[in-house]
Amino acid sequence: MGSRNPPPNLYDPALLAAVERAFDATWTELQARDPFRDFDKDNELKNKLSHELSALAADGVTDAIELREWALEGLSGYR
Repeated sequence: MGSRNPPPNLYDPALLAAVERAFDATWTELQARDPFRDFDKDNELKNKLSHELSALAADGVTDAIELREWALEGLSGYR
């Protein structure tokens, strides 16, 4: 039987800061890709991005750049 890494502490200040940086960077990238969308009122997309980043962090992705890249990939088909 293989060993598993312990799950990350989702309340770790460093992880929370990485997720926040990833959210901001991903949101900026999404706005650049779709300049005609009303991002100020798109709560559904904000929630989807938050969920995506939370799931990635829970899976052990802790680097803000990696979080951003994986989130963009996960949202690629979302409209």
